[in-house]
Parts: sequence; structure tokens; C-alpha cells
Amino acid sequence: MKTRLLALYAIILALTFIAFLPFFVIAFLIPMIAVCATFKFRTGMFAAACAGVVSLIYAFSFGGGTVVAAGFQLMPWIPVVMRLIAGAGAWGAGHCARKLLGNRQNRFVSKILPVCVTATTASLLNSILVVSALILFASSVLNTSGTVFIIGILPFAIAELIVNNIVTPPLSLALRRGLKGTAIESEIIPLNGVAVMVANRRVISQSEDTNDISD
Repeated sequence: MKTRLLALYAIILALTFIAFLPFFVIAFLIPMIAVCATFKFRTGMFAAACAGVVSLIYAFSFGGGTVVAAGFQLMPWIPVVMRLIAGAGAWGAGHCARKLLGNRQNRFVSKILPVCVTATTASLLNSILVVSALILFASSVLNTSGTVFIIGILPFAIAELIVNNIVTPPLSLALRRGLKGTAIESEIIPLNGVAVMVANRRVISQSEDTNDISD
């Protein structure tokens, strides 16, 4: 199981690197969001850490000419810490959405909407936290106004929000179907934890009733 989990982590890291290539830049949060919407908290946080570290690497390479990259180079903790917070918030928001909506009969509401909640939370938190941190800690050193950071990030933030909500729901559902029956399935969070617990209680209750009758 540990070997398979390490393999899963390696795949997440590789996909994060691919998502940060210049022509995929507006999709760089997709691996993190898909993982947070599908897997347990520890795996979601690993994906968030990957997004932060790879974002920092990107700032020193492909994106070196932008004001945001300059801010990341000056304050390298910003992309890492802010992505970790965004990942934790996104995972928590998706978890609450699954608890509230998982029993609904409508497929969009029970399966797709919680992923959209995860995607929206991650996108908004990432943009707001990164811009706020750059304004607070980097703008004075770079002699740059906060408006410059906002203008530099806003177009990408809007595009990311749209793309993330379109791509991540089918991706998350595909991961659930593809990993069903594998050793990694235990790392996947149920679409509705409450329903799973109730179902388990019913099975236990039926088993106890059967034992009573046979006795």
C-alpha cells in the first residue's frame, strides 16, 4: 500500500509540473483541486505543497519576467504557504459540501457541485491570499503599488476560476471510477461519508438480527 501511495504522490507531482508549463499556466491548480476533491486530507495537502513548490520553481524559470514572479523570488515562502492554506480551505469546503449535498438524488448536486465548491474555494483563496501577501510583504521592497499586483493576477484569476470549474468535476469523477477496486481506493474519500456510515450500520444491524434468529 505504501509503495502504491508513493506512486500516486509521484504522479501528482509530475502532473503539477506539467500543469505549470507556459501554455498550461491557467490550469496549474487543476491537479491540486482534483486531488483535494477526490482523496483524503493528507494527499490533498501533498498536492497543495507540490503546487506551491512548483510555483516557486516556475517563478525562477518560465515566469521570471513578471512582477508576481519577482515577488515570489523576493518572498519564496508566499507561493508555498498560500497554496497550502488554499488547499486546506478547498478540501474543507468540499468536505462540507459532500456532507450537505451527498444525499441528494440529483447527480449534479450530489457529485458535481461539491467539486465545483472545492474548485471555487481553491481559486478564490489562492488569488486573494497571494495578492494580499505580495502587497503586504513585497510591494514596498519592489517599489511597486498593490494595483500592479492586482492587474498582473486578475486576468489569470478569472480564467483559472472558469477553467477549474469546467475541468475538475469530470476529472475527479474519472479518478473515482478509474481507481475503484484498486489498492488506492482506500485513499479516496466517499462522496457521502454519512451515507457510508449509515449503510455500514444497517449491514451490522442485519448481521446481528441474523445471528439472533439463528441462536
